[in-house]
Amino acid sequence: MSELLPKAYTPTESEHRWYAQWEGLKDFSSHPDPSRQPFSVLMPPPNVTGILHFGHVLNNTLQDIYTRWNRLLGNEACWFPGLDHAGIATQTKVEQELRKEGKTRYDLGRDAFVDRVWTWKEKYGGIIFKQMRALGVSPDWDRTLFTMDESASEAVRDVFITLFDEGLIYRGKRIINWSPVAQSALSDEEVLFREVKEHIYSLRYRLEDGSGALLVATVRPETIFADVAVAVNPSDERYKHLIGKNVIVPIGGQVIPIIADDYADPEFGTGCVKVTPAHDPNDFEIGIRHGLAMPSCINADATLNELAGEFSGLDRFVARRKVVAALEAAELMETIEDYTHNVGFSERGGEVVEPYLSDQWFVNMKPLAAPALKVVLDGEITFFPDHWVRVYEHWMTNIRDWCISRQLWWGHRIPVYYTEDGRFTAARSEAEARTKLGISENETLRQDPDVLDTWFSSWLWPMTTMGWRGPLNDNPTSAEASNALMSFYLPTNLLVTAPEIIFFWVARMIMATLKYKQTIPFKTVYFTSIIRDIKGRKLSKSLGNSPDPLDIVEKYGADAVRFTMIYLSPLGQDVRMEVDEKTQDIATMEIGRNFANKIWNAARFLQMKKADIAVDASIDATATLAESELTTADRWIRSRYNTTLRSVSQALENYKITDYGKLLYDFVWRDFCDWYVEVVKVQYANNDNAAYRTRLMNYAFGIFEGTLKVLHPVMPFLTEELWHGIYGMDETQTIDRSAPPIARPEHIEPTTEATFDLLQNIVESVRRQRNEMLIPPSERLPLHISSQPDLVSFFEEQRNIITTFCRVQELVIGSGLTKPSGSVADVVRGVEMFLLMEGKIDFAKERARLEKELTRLKTQVVSIEKKLGNEGFVRGAKPEVIENERQKLVDFGTTIIKIENNLASLQ
Repeated sequence: MSELLPKAYTPTESEHRWYAQWEGLKDFSSHPDPSRQPFSVLMPPPNVTGILHFGHVLNNTLQDIYTRWNRLLGNEACWFPGLDHAGIATQTKVEQELRKEGKTRYDLGRDAFVDRVWTWKEKYGGIIFKQMRALGVSPDWDRTLFTMDESASEAVRDVFITLFDEGLIYRGKRIINWSPVAQSALSDEEVLFREVKEHIYSLRYRLEDGSGALLVATVRPETIFADVAVAVNPSDERYKHLIGKNVIVPIGGQVIPIIADDYADPEFGTGCVKVTPAHDPNDFEIGIRHGLAMPSCINADATLNELAGEFSGLDRFVARRKVVAALEAAELMETIEDYTHNVGFSERGGEVVEPYLSDQWFVNMKPLAAPALKVVLDGEITFFPDHWVRVYEHWMTNIRDWCISRQLWWGHRIPVYYTEDGRFTAARSEAEARTKLGISENETLRQDPDVLDTWFSSWLWPMTTMGWRGPLNDNPTSAEASNALMSFYLPTNLLVTAPEIIFFWVARMIMATLKYKQTIPFKTVYFTSIIRDIKGRKLSKSLGNSPDPLDIVEKYGADAVRFTMIYLSPLGQDVRMEVDEKTQDIATMEIGRNFANKIWNAARFLQMKKADIAVDASIDATATLAESELTTADRWIRSRYNTTLRSVSQALENYKITDYGKLLYDFVWRDFCDWYVEVVKVQYANNDNAAYRTRLMNYAFGIFEGTLKVLHPVMPFLTEELWHGIYGMDETQTIDRSAPPIARPEHIEPTTEATFDLLQNIVESVRRQRNEMLIPPSERLPLHISSQPDLVSFFEEQRNIITTFCRVQELVIGSGLTKPSGSVADVVRGVEMFLLMEGKIDFAKERARLEKELTRLKTQVVSIEKKLGNEGFVRGAKPEVIENERQKLVDFGTTIIKIENNLASLQ
């Protein structure tokens, strides 16, 4: 017998100790084993600049649940971890450090700056992994990949080259998201939209022939210097006669045509749209359709250029104010109205993103998108929740080319080399480029200064995490090693990710893996919920409603946080947490902490009871209850345990994670702790035979051990601590590699569960009556139970339980018993309970209670009758559902009659 557990569970000490033990034992390591079923998960790589937030907590808890569950089932479970180099975010961090030193990256030069970033990465880059360890996650840390590692970098380079050679990567002008602060293109994912109150201006564009003017609405008057046309809808009768004529741009003075285009909305503003292709993505498309020029009037630093004349050199927002003033002075401003709309801001720099026409590198996505759409629509890849399939289909059907170049120094440099005469090619090295271009060593070559979008490395994640070095890898040893991993673990089983990156990452991984490995990257994608506060707001540092998860873990314990998160996260619905903005506490975490304490106290009680048994050499200390000596309560808990195991397995298989948590919570809290542990106390107290007591406690311990195992995926620290603490397991053993809990159908007894459920309801009814009548717990009262004849023997068997649980002085059990004088009555499924309370209660209040219950039951009867009278319900419902409703109608009717009789007799 192991040492007695401490009175209280101390999560922090246990968590530190067990995580060190797991890592020391290489418990999370995985290697291809043909004798085992593979299970693999790809960790969405956090940014190297990342700090743990509650989105990470939920995401990684879900991944860890499935990894630990499969490890427990005996599968070869591998969770592939990694870290993203996060180009713009990391470069911004290091440039901020340099500014404190009075320097810029240009003072260092490119090579020295990149070295500085590597130094920063080595110092700070692993912080989030340390934080994740505090959460208890179990990836195979030895397989950690950084997206700038040599193997990943080779794969990125080679994929670029092959796509370039196939003509799928090209250089061209497009409108992109531009960060004036970072002086770089941004991905859509790096742009945050916020509602902004601005103005919409109606300007007078005078007709060149002097016959009048068009009123043109715009929110960006500072861009009029790059206007090339005014568009009207071809069906707009107001302007049909003007199509083909010219107008003069106010202040700018350029003469531009009036064109017809369906983009112009007759219902918005004046119905006339100024077309500025270099500064608006929709205008750019108009410009392509009509073959318009695309001049730019805004510089890369968001100042106006020489096209703006006197406004040249001004910041775009300063220029806006001055342009508006000039328009008003020239009497070219018709109206200024308030206007609220969404504006994009750089996630890193915080400035307003500029739509910018620029030479960039693009991937032609349509050829890659078609097969990636097919595998999802055909069901080879399953989305949870499935409504994301429609979103995915819409995006893939209307996919646009991907801008992959970034004007940064940190990242994978684009492997394109240019000659002095403007020719270029993609190559693995300068020497290879010379060969491809057919030039000598004496001729100058220049490598493209830009780097690739961070997502260009991330879309190869399913392959690079398994050692893939790209399609041009000529190293047979590394190719053999990566092929062995991919043949075993790919496609992976599960990807858990946020829905907002379904396009930036999920779709692109499917495309890349299909192209280069002719297989899907994962079988299932689980999209996580959005985490909000109780007011419905997303957690945000700026709102003060996003506490540090590590502070919450420190206060409540990692297991409590993990359990609470999944308990509150139904598939496809947002998570709501009660955040105290002043104290930065999350009271909701009490759910998990109270649950952990409940489990701990139950374990400690069982351990203490077993330790109290005076065992001699004649007693088999390992024996458990024989089938013949099982009470109804023993069979009930065994049935509930196996039913729960089966239901939990089904919930996990169907990615109903909240169901998994609630099934365990209900079984552990109500069935095992509140009921069976209390039943064990009664059975233990009423049989002083040491051998029986030993068998009884071993039986309870057996149920409890299986429960710990099924709890382990979500509460790893507590379950490991108890598994060792009360079962005395060797320190080299871990619960996740022990024999798994398997549901045994032959031990599931629905009739026993239903009968014991009746007993529970009766006990709870009597307890409720005592509580409502303010009867002190110490005071015992007589109780009469009148049931159907076939249940009398069952209640006799439960006499000790009823007497103890209901605090009964004298228990009378029979059939057709009459209501004693001075008693209060209740009815549960046709069984009447008469609690003798003469002199103890106010009978007027009791009459009011019964009348209230009678009204409630009659309302239920009306509802059920209406449901059963609905042909649609009867036609569509399962037979057992209809039968259950009919049985409830019968039971409620019986109960109503008995309550009416009790009311009549309550004099």
